[in-house]
Amino acid sequence: MSTMLNAARERRRSAEDSAARENAEARAAEQGPSANDIARANIAFQERRASGGTNGVFEIVSKGPRVAQYIFRGWTTDARHSKSQTITVDAGLNGDVEKAIIDSMIALIRQYYTGDFNWDSQRLGRVVSLSARQADTAGLQAFLLREFFG
Repeated sequence: MSTMLNAARERRRSAEDSAARENAEARAAEQGPSANDIARANIAFQERRASGGTNGVFEIVSKGPRVAQYIFRGWTTDARHSKSQTITVDAGLNGDVEKAIIDSMIALIRQYYTGDFNWDSQRLGRVVSLSARQADTAGLQAFLLREFFG
């Protein structure tokens, strides 16, 4: 008999604990996130933006045999004010779409730099110094072709 009573008490206590947990979770959901949770979310968001690409990052989103699109996040010192542009490139009939993408990227780079600039190479895993000078176009093209297309 005492075994049955103890088992019944244990079931009631377990049910009460479960209900208390559910109530606490519901109250927490109604109150919304704490200030600490908001701060952590903001920090994580800024880290994702920095690592995911702001300040001069190019991302190729589609590439066909003739037409391609890429996204450029403009160079700025403030990641919150960095703007994203989607650029469509048409290589023309029998054109080289990869070279057309790179030439378009170089034109954008030259809007911001006329001399040397730093490039965070994902392929090399380090920052390299490149030149946006007209005389160095062939070298810049070759580097960016390797960087984006291997």
